Amino acid sequence: MNSHVSRYSSLPRLCLCAALAAAFAVSATTVEARSRSRSGSGERGSFSRQSDRNAGSVTRSSTATNAQGLTATHNYQRQVDWATGSVSASSATTLPDGRTASRTLNSQATENGRTTSAQATGPNGQTATLESGTTKTESGYVRETTVTGPNGQTQSTQVTATKEDGKTTRVVTRTPPP
Repeated sequence: MNSHVSRYSSLPRLCLCAALAAAFAVSATTVEARSRSRSGSGERGSFSRQSDRNAGSVTRSSTATNAQGLTATHNYQRQVDWATGSVSASSATTLPDGRTASRTLNSQATENGRTTSAQATGPNGQTATLESGTTKTESGYVRETTVTGPNGQTQSTQVTATKEDGKTTRVVTRTPPP
């Protein structure tokens, strides 16, 4: 993988996962509320995790402490509004040395597709963003995505998918090319 692509590889995956979650979540009608917790310990340290799920929302909190007593935490939440087709998600991680990292995602159904924006800030304070829009067409869709890296570098991708006579064709154009 080229270095200018790999720097941002987790952000598009985050957006893809959220978009897939949105697609499945928007079609769901009811979800039974439930909570789960796990914890454990051993000679290398301990951990705990709490997860709560309700109709349209998920929250998770995790804490890990190593044998030296250093602790890291991770919190995650996702909200889905089935009526509007919107999805929002965020996470925050605090490392044992106190540095933090965070991610946010907002995705909204539109009349003829979906728009998505995401931001990731690493423990070094550098931020990357993603903006994406998908538009349905008569024979498929067009998705345009722009990722901006921490130093202002951008990569744009356009995917045009068409289905004709039972055959789907995808054309992917990247600027700058990989």
